[in-house]
Amino acid sequence: MHSLRSSSQPIMKRARPTPPPTPPFSTTKITRPFSKKPKPATPPKWVSLGLTQSELSLPLTFPTGQTFRWRQTGPLQYTGVVHSHLVSLKHLQNGDVSYCLHHTTTSEAKARLALLDFLNAGISLSDVWAVFSASDPRFAELASHLGGARVLRQDPLECLVQFLCSSNNNIARITKMVDFVSSLGDYLGTVEGFEFHQFPSLERLAKVSEDELRAAGFGYRAKYLIGTVNALQSKPGGGAEWLASLRNLDLQEVIDALSTLPGVGPKVAACIALFSLDQHHAIPVDTHVWQIATRYLLPELAGARLTPRLCSRVAEAFVSKYGKYAGWAQTLLFIAELPSQKALLPSHFSSIKEKKSAESKNGKMCSGN
Repeated sequence: MHSLRSSSQPIMKRARPTPPPTPPFSTTKITRPFSKKPKPATPPKWVSLGLTQSELSLPLTFPTGQTFRWRQTGPLQYTGVVHSHLVSLKHLQNGDVSYCLHHTTTSEAKARLALLDFLNAGISLSDVWAVFSASDPRFAELASHLGGARVLRQDPLECLVQFLCSSNNNIARITKMVDFVSSLGDYLGTVEGFEFHQFPSLERLAKVSEDELRAAGFGYRAKYLIGTVNALQSKPGGGAEWLASLRNLDLQEVIDALSTLPGVGPKVAACIALFSLDQHHAIPVDTHVWQIATRYLLPELAGARLTPRLCSRVAEAFVSKYGKYAGWAQTLLFIAELPSQKALLPSHFSSIKEKKSAESKNGKMCSGN
């Protein structure tokens, strides 16, 4: 067979087309098929909050049972949502507190004011504790080791829902339930793997069914949450406004008003009053506070069974001892009993053993709530 082309036949090269002449001053913009390199992420901007560690200790304020919506996102750093603001707080080397605003729907100035309001920054913790310490040597010693344990001023609806979830519950399960409710609100961002949402409005909560809540692990608390949302919606002017208006009432009026809501008993009502409604002398009485009271304020009641009447007596004893900010004193004394904080105290604070008698078995939260 013969090849298609003889070896002696010259190889013809394909002629390259001659490009058209380029005008001397071309104004045509050359578009490239690839995009520009992405700009490097802007490092977070940390700004001083103007609070020292003695005025605000993050580890003694956020993970101690006042709120279940803040997460630890770094060493001595906590992240959470205040209204529509996603913010991180952290201690600097000298102990001062700084903040980083990750997201806001308003201005940075308004976000800062909202954060300071949430932290009750208008109240000098040092001044309040100086009064307590002058009349109570034990408090003075505790305060020297647990400085900066501050009481928060949360949104009333957010606080109410959280403490409805807390009834007869443990922290891990409370946090899971609160996370579910929070996820119903607008997504604000992710920090160190944690997603954060604005707390849902009352109108959004009204769209959740009891079956959905039960499927999310709320148990019997599902009907309380549904009932409370319905009750709030029927309030004149709206439930959120009604809750905020309770800040202008006396403590007993606040407790009575909150106790009309399904699932809210005296202890839950006192928590909401203290942590969101400016009732600084509210005393949430549970078995832990009962033990503190019978150990240091009312020793004659040791061994008695905790009843609603004795709950009131314990609250009166705290107010008699510490005055109009008694709830702040009770908060520190409660924190000092937490296992995570006892490690920060000298050994002699642990020398008083918990009584393993009938009193510890019989002591219950007031009305189970």
